[in-house]
This record gives sequence, C-alpha cells and structure tokens, in this order.
Amino acid sequence: MKKELLEDTRELLARAGFYISGVCTIRPSSFDFVARRDNALLLVKVLNNIDALSEEVAQELLFLAKHLEGIPLLIGNRTGAGPLEDEVVYYRYNVPIITLDTLHDYLSGVPPLICAAPGGFYVRLDGERLRSLRNDQDISLGQLARMTGVSRRTIRMYEQGERATIEMAEKLAELLGEDVLQPLDLAAFVQAHEMEIHRRISDRMLALLEALNISIMPTDRSPFNAISQFMDELLLIATDCSRLRERARVLSDVSRVVERPSVLFMETCTRTNIAGIPVIGREELSLLDDPLGLLELIRERE
Repeated sequence: MKKELLEDTRELLARAGFYISGVCTIRPSSFDFVARRDNALLLVKVLNNIDALSEEVAQELLFLAKHLEGIPLLIGNRTGAGPLEDEVVYYRYNVPIITLDTLHDYLSGVPPLICAAPGGFYVRLDGERLRSLRNDQDISLGQLARMTGVSRRTIRMYEQGERATIEMAEKLAELLGEDVLQPLDLAAFVQAHEMEIHRRISDRMLALLEALNISIMPTDRSPFNAISQFMDELLLIATDCSRLRERARVLSDVSRVVERPSVLFMETCTRTNIAGIPVIGREELSLLDDPLGLLELIRERE
C-alpha cells in the first residue's frame, strides 16, 4: 500500500508541474523525496498508516523544512482507528498530514478548510471579516454572543482568528449571511511551530568544519549528515559512509531539487567529484584557515 501511495503521490506532483527527486533509498530518512514548483518546495513523507510517524522523524522533517524554506508534508491513508477524511488536515507532532485527494485539491488551488484536533473537526475563522460583517450589520459583541449561544469572550477570540467548530462556523454564516472561513495555510502553520534540534557533533569531519567557525547542524535521518549556513550559503554536507556512490547519487538529486549546493568530505580523497558533488579530503580540510577557502574549493570542484 505504501509503495502504491508513494508512486501515486509522485505522479500527481509531476502532473502538477513539480520537478521531483528520486525516492530516497538511504534509510532511515525523514522524507521520501523532495519536490519543487517555482518557489514552493515540498519535503514529502508517505505512510499508509500515519501512526508509524515517530516524534524523532517528525522533528527532523520540521527542522529540515525550516532551514530549506520548504513545507513538510505527510501523505497518508489511515490511522489505527480508521481511514483519513478528505478535505481535512491532520497533524502529528506538528507535521501536516493530508490524503492524496486533498493534495490534488490543494494543488488545484482549493486549500483545505477543516483541521482535525482532539475533540473533533474545526475550522479557522477570518477574524477581520467576521468583525467587519458584525459592524456593518450593527451587531454588538454581546448580541452576537447571545445569538450564537457563546460568551462575548468567545466571539472576541473568533475575531482574533481562534478556530471554531464546523457547527459554529455554519451558525455564524447563517446569521451574518456570508461564510467567514479562513483556508488553512500549511506553510504558515509550520512556521508558527518551528523548532531547533541541538545535537552533539561527534563526526570527525564535522568537528573540523566547526573549528573553522562554520555553523554545523547535524542530521540523523537524511541522505546528508548535516546542513551548514555560512557565507550566505546553505550547504548540504555528507561525510564518509557506506554505500558511498548511492548516497552521492541521492544527495546530488536532492541538492538539485532543493537548489542548495552539496559537498562530500572523505578521510582519503582520490577523486574531486562524485555524481556531480565536490569531494574534499580530511587533509585538505585540515589545511584550510577560513570558510572562504572552503567555499572556493567547493566551487572549483562543482
């Protein structure tokens, strides 16, 4: 089921004009593939049963999405309790989760309106529109509160963008003569829940890079070992590993789609480039004095 869902998701994104990376075969991985259309970058994870998403995978997916300026997205079919509903956004450890049909609508310009949360389904209200309609019809906070059977404080919270039940949204629309629903913005939700992951740097190569005053942010579940921000560049960094050629191929493909340069550091360096990725040996790295020298070496070997 996962394989079929993965293939269908990739086909849908390709038809929608996204260019996509190959499936990440390096495990464990926090994402299955990445996809880009213009400025929209998606980091996509596919699971038949979304209960299989662990907190560690979710944290790294959010972490990568923040630094790569993308949207983490889990496409799923069901939970242990039953199938997922279409037109609804679910969240697990703050990662947005939707069905394939909901993704189809989203890509067609029809964003979802409903989110699942403990207690049921909710919608987000356009607070400014709600306030404007209430004022235009000369309805006070107290009057609208009595008409809907809630407190003045609740109406005020709605006008500040607080979510409401579907039943309440329908009642407000009936009373005011117009829907006041706010479409869900997956990117905005993720930005509001951004997080940092602090890990000890144990890799020898990464430690050498940190000694050059280069910011290193290690990863645990990616085809690269770290990402680094320096000299106005965000680098994807891989170090010596098993299945080197396969990792280099996957990294090159991901690098192309996320539009970020990548580099491979090795203990012994017999080549300067593998699968289009610059290769730098430990001895060369140890001779560098500053980040600028490293950046120049990377550009020479791209």
